[in-house]
Amino acid sequence: MQNRAIIFMSHGYLAQETLKSAEMIVGETHQTYVVSMTAEDGLSGTNEKLTACLAEIGHEQEVLVIADLKGGTPCNVAMMKMQDYPKLRVITGLNLALAIEAVMSPLDSVDALVDYLVPVGKDAIDAVELLSVEDDEEYED
Repeated sequence: MQNRAIIFMSHGYLAQETLKSAEMIVGETHQTYVVSMTAEDGLSGTNEKLTACLAEIGHEQEVLVIADLKGGTPCNVAMMKMQDYPKLRVITGLNLALAIEAVMSPLDSVDALVDYLVPVGKDAIDAVELLSVEDDEEYED
């Protein structure tokens, strides 16, 4: 079992549903948590949720927060916790490819995980184009 935890944070239930989708693809995950900010939570409610989550994980463990939006309340709350939790790191841009790679990665070090995941998240965003099939090429289903 890895010596690190991952917390997915988002506005609404994006983080919760992204983790559910990742688990649909890769199976059950371990040491993964979700903090969903509702419209009623605001900064203080989101802070309370993250505080409870971090208390469950403990100070000894390295933690990676993957937030939905840089500069958004979930990200800002996580950034504020970095001062009290020196083993906490925060990245933004939550997407399904990033979530899958995060939960499947064998990397124990959160710093190494951050270095690995940032380009993964960026590379998951791409324009998709139809491939043209020439008359003499066969098309495979």
